[in-house]
Amino acid sequence: MEELVGTTVMVHPDLTTDPVNMQGHLATISHVLYEDCSAYVRFRNQMIGLYSTDALLMLVPPEIVVDKLRTDVYEMDMDASEVVDILEMYQLHATGQPERQQEALDWAMTHAKISRAIVFSVEDWIEFQIDRLDRQQQPGRGI
Repeated sequence: MEELVGTTVMVHPDLTTDPVNMQGHLATISHVLYEDCSAYVRFRNQMIGLYSTDALLMLVPPEIVVDKLRTDVYEMDMDASEVVDILEMYQLHATGQPERQQEALDWAMTHAKISRAIVFSVEDWIEFQIDRLDRQQQPGRGI
């Protein structure tokens, strides 16, 4: 799951214990320690911090958000303008430019309903990936 390296994340704004005091700041994942459920992140000021993966927030990957919007839009109680905002956030994210990706995540975090729909923790993403791999594996045949 090395695809997390380079991902734009936000340190949870309500984090109570932050060794480098960067709650609410945006950073980029530079290394993931899966065995410790933690990740090193680099901030714009080049400071590096080590955080638990549940303290780092990210946008739901684009390949998942479309399905999620299609199936859950009514449960999310979103109006058309919020869905358009989400699509615009993902257009910013799709540029691949760190500044635009950070803008998209920051924008998502400023809207409570939108952030509940498209922002989750890095830990949630790792668990989702593991569950998806488990579902894809076929049971072995005994000899």
